[in-house]
Amino acid sequence: MQRLATASVKVIVDYGRKSNGWGTFLEHWAFTLTVLLALVLGQILTFFMTLGGVSWIWSYVVALLLGGVSVGLLLYAKLPLYRERRFFTFGARALPEQRRPFYRWGYRCALFSVVLLACLLLSRH
Repeated sequence: MQRLATASVKVIVDYGRKSNGWGTFLEHWAFTLTVLLALVLGQILTFFMTLGGVSWIWSYVVALLLGGVSVGLLLYAKLPLYRERRFFTFGARALPEQRRPFYRWGYRCALFSVVLLACLLLSRH
């Protein structure tokens, strides 16, 4: 009986040693992180639902400018391909190595702009 108890304790200890810590972290903090995320999302939704007037217009202008920045970044990243008359390439693989960060940031800005415009649809303008 003593061997069985020792063996089960070793399994538990070995399991904890093999993990990278995320399992233990999520076991203890998953509920807290979920509650914090819900609070933050609630605040963001409340902000956009009560947005109106001049602040709505400024948010719209920021979203459009961010979209323009993303178009500029994408054009700058793809310019070497356009000079080679390669217009229909997808992804960053065909781009020169030094232009790939501009391509990625262009898509990040475009995504953020689209999300901001979608959130503006929730408001009462």
